[in-house]
Amino acid sequence: MQNIYKVQAVAKLLETTVDTVRRYIDDAGIEVARQESGPKTRQFTIQNVFDLAAWRMENRSKVKVLKRGIATVYAPKGGVGKTTLTANLACLFSLIGLKTLVVDLDFQANLTLAFGYDSELTGEEAEAVGMPTDRVVQSHFGNLVPGWPGGRMALNDVIKMPFGPNGPHIIPSDLTLDRLDTILTYDAIEGKKSDLKIAALIAEGVSGRNPDFDLSDYDIILFDAAPAKNRMTRGALLASDFVIAPVSLERYSTKAVSYLSSVLQDMRDDLGRSPELVMIGNFHLPNRLRVYSQVTKLSNEYPGALLNVMIHRSEEFPKTLSEDDEMPPLVLARPSGGAAEQLHELAHELLAKMGVIG
Repeated sequence: MQNIYKVQAVAKLLETTVDTVRRYIDDAGIEVARQESGPKTRQFTIQNVFDLAAWRMENRSKVKVLKRGIATVYAPKGGVGKTTLTANLACLFSLIGLKTLVVDLDFQANLTLAFGYDSELTGEEAEAVGMPTDRVVQSHFGNLVPGWPGGRMALNDVIKMPFGPNGPHIIPSDLTLDRLDTILTYDAIEGKKSDLKIAALIAEGVSGRNPDFDLSDYDIILFDAAPAKNRMTRGALLASDFVIAPVSLERYSTKAVSYLSSVLQDMRDDLGRSPELVMIGNFHLPNRLRVYSQVTKLSNEYPGALLNVMIHRSEEFPKTLSEDDEMPPLVLARPSGGAAEQLHELAHELLAKMGVIG
């Protein structure tokens, strides 16, 4: 998953000018390889780009981080672009310069795969096909939870950094993460506060008190939750300030949104808290009367929840989801495309909505 970029693409990724990128490179002292033959143009790796984004945030940024944002990306039904959106948002937040952690809470591990990690392969199988062993998933979020069978692991031993230390960090997933839901169920049967276990864990992490589970450095923590309303999803929602709900405007389901609304209301009734709902219109088809009426209905029924920027249906998305091509998320794979531009706009609106940047 190693793209090479020219300076023009880097300018698109960082939402600045070519001349500014060149000045940043000179000032930051980041080593960027040059083409071996021909005009000797710079050839940026993905890690170069994220390193430059982090340097800009530290030294030149006009963006001010106001507070940490914790959110769960969740939709009650599949096929609405949830995981694709999560992967792209994580990359975009890091391109802005925010320290971003994304947690795959779906044991199907599609988000993990989107970042280049195959949860199905063992170490031996990876070696047999020539895959680097660091691309194998050997631990997940469950390994970080107190009481996990075999003992609790340190955060640094679980986190993956697909694009280097300044890109988004991911806590991957695999099939054995399903055991965490079983543990939370048994906790509930025994009268323990299993619903708040993940919230308590995240609170411990952001406090910085535990050096083996220190989340205090992250500006953004994103959970990618499974469509099913299991105990892990409920726990992630209760740990979050916001729930980001992609809504398919192509196949809009009133039931899905009203179901999510009822889930949040149940949380408020039972525990006196729930995350704020933020909806993102996906698969938008402009100039269609049916889509326009759906947007109007959502805006009226859930005032202020639907973001203004919507993601249009685009052929660019499927082209970045092929396992054979090992392509990174769309914003990195096709930085000059129209879909990437919309995603950049969406990321800025979402961060403002969450109050993370000013």
